[in-house]
Amino acid sequence: MRKQHLAVWTTLAVLMLGLAGCSSMISSKTVLSNPQNYSSWRVMKNEPQISTFASLIKSSGLEYAMKTAGNYTVFAPTNAAFKQLPKGTLTELTQSTNRNELRSLLWHHIALYQITAASAPIQNMGDGQAVTISSNGQKILMVDSAHIVGGPIYTHDATIYMINKVLSPSAGK
Repeated sequence: MRKQHLAVWTTLAVLMLGLAGCSSMISSKTVLSNPQNYSSWRVMKNEPQISTFASLIKSSGLEYAMKTAGNYTVFAPTNAAFKQLPKGTLTELTQSTNRNELRSLLWHHIALYQITAASAPIQNMGDGQAVTISSNGQKILMVDSAHIVGGPIYTHDATIYMINKVLSPSAGK
């Protein structure tokens, strides 16, 4: 009898562990086709066009802030936008001695609230500096000199726009 109970409990434990593993096996295709069901962080790390931005968010430690914040707006530079930076800039920013500069740059791409096409044209970003939002009244077209090239992607905690340039924190002043 004890052996039967042990076998039943062992089987149940194996099934529960298997089911727990399934929740983390959601494909990138599923996340990207249903972004409103997922966090902005999960969507960004699964979006190939902004993988550099997501990688920088992770290496700077800001992924934890993005998992806890909510109802914010992200202007994520595409991988092509990062390639436009002067040679060596990205490598320099990712050095541990420049972590604060990297965080400042990343926070300049994140507003801690929802920005819409109807919002005022001047908005403060996460680093406290202002950017200029251009819209046609129905959708956001630009942020400072960067054009919106993708989005809006609505997640359960943010709206993500893909932009064609890396915003400079000093450009908003």
